[in-house]
Amino acid sequence: MHTQQWKQRAIFLLIGALAALAVVFLTGADLATSSQIGRYRMCCTPRGSFTEIYVIDTTNGMVKWLGNSDDAKPFDEIK
Repeated sequence: MHTQQWKQRAIFLLIGALAALAVVFLTGADLATSSQIGRYRMCCTPRGSFTEIYVIDTTNGMVKWLGNSDDAKPFDEIK
């Protein structure tokens, strides 16, 4: 009888571990193709005592210069 309890507990432990592992894997299975990671690249160029900053959108090749007034603006609003 005592051996039967250990077998049953081991089976429940295995089922619980597999269920937890399935949750971990399925949680990370988001649509990775729609990720925006790495979409924008930043390039800094020193020019005298001032550093110019350019942002490149790698999906369409658009390049924008960031000035002092553009610090808090989204990429689409920068001219």
